[in-house]
Amino acid sequence: MLFVAKKILAAFLLPPGLFITLLLAAGVILCRRKARKSGAFLLFLAFLIWGLSVLPVSDMMVRGLESGLPFPQAEEADVVIVLSGYGDRVGPSIQLQRKLGVPILFSGYVSLKDSAWDRENFYLSLESAGVPRDLVLVETQSRDTFENLRQARDICRRRGFRRPVVVSSAFHGKRILLTLKKLNFRADLYSVDFEVMGRTIHYSWRSALPDAQALLGCSTALNEYLGLLLYRIVY
Repeated sequence: MLFVAKKILAAFLLPPGLFITLLLAAGVILCRRKARKSGAFLLFLAFLIWGLSVLPVSDMMVRGLESGLPFPQAEEADVVIVLSGYGDRVGPSIQLQRKLGVPILFSGYVSLKDSAWDRENFYLSLESAGVPRDLVLVETQSRDTFENLRQARDICRRRGFRRPVVVSSAFHGKRILLTLKKLNFRADLYSVDFEVMGRTIHYSWRSALPDAQALLGCSTALNEYLGLLLYRIVY
């Protein structure tokens, strides 16, 4: 019983649970002081944040992004493309490059643009992982997924690459596919770093408690859904 009490207290006294606790308290106080509209709004915010901070909701949102992606195929690829961004995609990209022995293109690595030191360390880290420097291409101008793939498309066309494969974290895969279609860029998607699909997940009472990692998962998923919507409208 003490263990359960400690976990519940910690969940609601540390962020994001702390914000839920404060909003709930403020909402109840306002409602009791007859400021029901303001109180109800704060209570709504509290339960909204709570809902976005639990693991089942986070998994549901991420599952919607990871489901329905094509099975990875890269046996005939002549270049591996890696886009900048979060998620564990560099490691699998290096493994794929070493398996195929083809060039690897890093697109959108703006942080390497103005620092020769960082660029040299980047090459050295790749060499230590078994990737020859003469097979590494780095593009440092593009800033988002659309620009990443547009630059990668142009580089592939200039260098004569005909079977590119784009390595992407699975949650980002649907936006990659949409962008490839918008750019008329024929490339295969190689999804890695699945967070939900393919895993057996068991929930318990603790899954209903606010959790920072779950909130991060919801935030990442919402960013992807918003990106998909904007890409359909803008491009």
